[in-house]
Amino acid sequence: MKKDAIISIRGRQELDDPETDIVTLVTAGRYYRRNGSYYVTYDETDLTGMTGTKTTLKVSNGSVTVLRTGLYPSQLVFEEGKRHMSLYETGFGPLTVSVRTECIQNSLTDQGGSLNVRYAVEIDHAHAGVNNLCIDVRATGEDESLPRRAF
Repeated sequence: MKKDAIISIRGRQELDDPETDIVTLVTAGRYYRRNGSYYVTYDETDLTGMTGTKTTLKVSNGSVTVLRTGLYPSQLVFEEGKRHMSLYETGFGPLTVSVRTECIQNSLTDQGGSLNVRYAVEIDHAHAGVNNLCIDVRATGEDESLPRRAF
């Protein structure tokens, strides 16, 4: 199954400050399952400041990978209880980013669903807060045939 989808993304960043930053984005994208993993893809826009970049989320058993290709390439890996480091490209140059995943809640099915990831962030080895990433996927289109594979 490969479907058009409405993707709602809500990011919440908690710093040492009692106020939190919340960013919400609703965009059109694609949603599909391949080899036992769910994929959510969408093109970044001027609203995110990353026009020319495609974002793909791969949701597997116990892990989430965020892969960005295009003008701002990066890869972030989230696995509950583990820390992963990566190079994160910005418009001002690359940064070393470390994420330590506290919790992943995944209720994605072939019809859509939600994904929640809570993780701590370090940028260039300095604590940058704790983030919550909440993604809701609602399939809107007809299935587009993909080759069926055994799982």
